[in-house]
Amino acid sequence: MWLCPLCCNTLSKINNSWSCSKRHSFDVAKSGYVNLLPVQYKHSLEPGDNKQMVRARRNFHDTAGYKPLMQKLSEMIGKYISSLNLTEFNLFEAGCGEGSYLATVTDSLNDEDIRVNSSGIDIAKPAIELAAKTYKKCEFAVGSNFRLPLPTGSQHVVLQVFAPGNMKEYARVLAPRGIVLTVEPGKQHLWELKERIYKTPKQHQPQLHQVSEFDVVTAEHLSFKMELSDTVRQQGLLNMTPYVWKLSDEKRAKLSDILDSVTVDFTITMWTLLPNPKKDTQYAQ
Repeated sequence: MWLCPLCCNTLSKINNSWSCSKRHSFDVAKSGYVNLLPVQYKHSLEPGDNKQMVRARRNFHDTAGYKPLMQKLSEMIGKYISSLNLTEFNLFEAGCGEGSYLATVTDSLNDEDIRVNSSGIDIAKPAIELAAKTYKKCEFAVGSNFRLPLPTGSQHVVLQVFAPGNMKEYARVLAPRGIVLTVEPGKQHLWELKERIYKTPKQHQPQLHQVSEFDVVTAEHLSFKMELSDTVRQQGLLNMTPYVWKLSDEKRAKLSDILDSVTVDFTITMWTLLPNPKKDTQYAQ
C-alpha cells in the first residue's frame, strides 16, 4: 500500500520491514508505524508538532470536544461511499496528527458495516508514534503531504483536517470517482479565545478557491459552542493552539480562569476530480 519515497516503486511488507524492488528498506517501529520521510526531504531536524503539542491534542480529543465534527465527516463519507455501491474502500488522511480523526471515522463506518482500509501520514514522528500505539485498525507512516507515499489512483477518500496539503498530489492518488474532504477553521473559530489574546482580533478567512484539477461538490458549515468546564479539555485546547504559547504564564493562568466556553466553527468542503484530469504518476513537484 506504500510507495518507496526514494524511487517511487511499490513497497511490500516482509516480516518487520517494507521493501521495494530496488532493495530500499524501511523498518517498522515497535509501535507499528514506518518512517517514509527521508532526511533529504525534511526541512528541520524534527519537523511538525513536538511531543507536548501532540499529547495536548490527544488529551483534548479524548474528551470528545470535536465529536460533532467527527460525526459529520463520518456521515459525509458514509453517504458518498454508499452512493458508489462499494463494499470496501480505501480512506487516507493527509496530516493525520495523533490519529483521532482517522480512527473515529473508521470506527463509525465499521459500525455501519462499511469496510474501510484506513491509513494516515504526518510529518511529525511523535504524532505518528502515538497514533500507531493506540489505533491498531489503521496503518500509519511518517511522511510528507507534498510527497504522498501512495500509489497513483489508490484512494477512494482523502481527508485533510487543519493541515497543509497539495491538491495535485491528492489528484494523483485518487481512484476514479474518489473525493477529497478538507476541513479548515470558519470565521468565528475560537473567537472568544482570540478576543482575550489580541487587542484587535481578526476573523479567520476560509481559503476555499477553485483548484484546476477539482470541482467543489459541497461546502458545509458546522458551528457550535463548546463547554470548557472540563479542565483536561480546556488545557488540551490551549496547549494545542499555537498563539496561546506566546502568552506569559500569568496571562495564560488568567485566561484559564475566565474561559469557560468557546465557539468552534468549521468549513467542510468536498471536492471531486474534474472529468479527464491529467494525472501524473510520480510525486507532485
